[in-house]
Amino acid sequence: MDGIEIDAKVRIWFPLISICFFPLNFTTVLAEINGFGMFNVYFSIDEALGYQDVRDDLSEAHLAGCRLVTHYFRQEHSRSTEDKPFWFGLEDWLEANPEAAERLQTWKNNYGESLGWKLFFYSTYLLEAYQKTQGGLKVLVGEIYGMFPLDQDDVDLRSFVTTILEFEVANCPDSIGGWYVVEEPNSSAKRYHPARYESIVALIQASEADMEISPRPIYIDISPYRKRSQIIPFLKSADVIMISPDAYIWARVPPTYVEEAQYESIHHAIRSMRSHAKASNNLDARIEAVLQAYDWNSKGPLQPSHINMHQQVNYTLQPGWVDRGVYAIRPRWEPPPDGIWFWWWHDCKSKKWTPQGDIIEINRWDKGTEGEWAEAIQTELSKRQQPVQIRGTERWQGIIHIIGDVIVSRNATLILEAGTTVKFATWDHFQSGVDSNLCELIVRGKLLVEGTPSRQVLLTSDAENRRLSIRPRRPRKADWYGIRTDGTSATIMIKNCQIQYAIQK
Repeated sequence: MDGIEIDAKVRIWFPLISICFFPLNFTTVLAEINGFGMFNVYFSIDEALGYQDVRDDLSEAHLAGCRLVTHYFRQEHSRSTEDKPFWFGLEDWLEANPEAAERLQTWKNNYGESLGWKLFFYSTYLLEAYQKTQGGLKVLVGEIYGMFPLDQDDVDLRSFVTTILEFEVANCPDSIGGWYVVEEPNSSAKRYHPARYESIVALIQASEADMEISPRPIYIDISPYRKRSQIIPFLKSADVIMISPDAYIWARVPPTYVEEAQYESIHHAIRSMRSHAKASNNLDARIEAVLQAYDWNSKGPLQPSHINMHQQVNYTLQPGWVDRGVYAIRPRWEPPPDGIWFWWWHDCKSKKWTPQGDIIEINRWDKGTEGEWAEAIQTELSKRQQPVQIRGTERWQGIIHIIGDVIVSRNATLILEAGTTVKFATWDHFQSGVDSNLCELIVRGKLLVEGTPSRQVLLTSDAENRRLSIRPRRPRKADWYGIRTDGTSATIMIKNCQIQYAIQK
């Protein structure tokens, strides 16, 4: 076994050397992305469903860098599994909000019950997004196909588009960020018709032209892993193509705990979608990836954890390795997407009263929570550096898989708890540091390794990981770079730790 054991609490510095295992010959270009999108961010009407304290959700998401939001449309009289109205508190909510109640009644008087509710739902969402973020947050309106699925809905669709645009101009200028026309149209539950999709797009664009306003982008969400003949018809008229759920790297059916995430699958999906877009002659479409902000398996440890949210965002914003090349001599990278989204807000932060009077509370968003997803997303979007950066105080426990360089920033502290195992990939997905091929743990702040004699901390190779593109093999020396300090403020305190397969002096 290759490694060193450190049993006493000491201050150390590793002057490590650099080694390359194959030439990469690639200049990393980071994606220039200003903010992100979030699915189903709550607004005040959600209180009628039982979600408490949701009136600040839009501003909280915007503060973390969110620039575009969606909210799934809900019928006024939808039924839950208990055969109760979906908005079981709507009557009480309207009584507490008389101005909204008056607006709803006006919409219904002018446009009928069904269309009036649709207009009320999205006009309220637009207005709240605008008011709570001083116009900084934009809204995708839809899913349009689900609201107007039939050809006989064309009159209502035209009225909806025209009226909601008029409301936007008068009350919340430039708040409509686009039209969300279809989501997963080829799924077994939907099987949308391309001809209907095309007619919806044509009606939207005709309404915009009649009003002499600039057209809003057409958004779709679609999987690249269907037959090309099923995909291309939906790409031709799209301005933005979102990929989902093929970028959910901790999701399995049935739900199981995923320890080793398949990070490279994100860029494989991006490459496939770009190929489909090219085949559809839509070379101008933006390709955006929908990432996982959802704890798919509630019975296991949280995934994505805080460090994994960092890695997910960081890797997505960089070129991704999609082909080993011939004998690993000419590996290929796929450029990053044109934008990123997260699905969905419910698993980031929610507080719900059930019909039985119980409270279900979820918070993986704020500082001090298990996930701290907001900080991880915001840090990776703002720093514009290749390695992952840890800020504040972070604790690692259990088994951690690291795919590239990690920097413990100045004034930050990384604590490895007793019994923790950290496995470093055999190549640096972020292509950074003093050795762009090997993973480095770079300490500018403080690293505390708190192993015990019976529960040591292990830092080792991840060579046997079968979910990364490098072929799994037995670990060997120089699989990863090791720990190094950077700057005079760096402090490393290690107790009862074993370090394996790193470069040693």
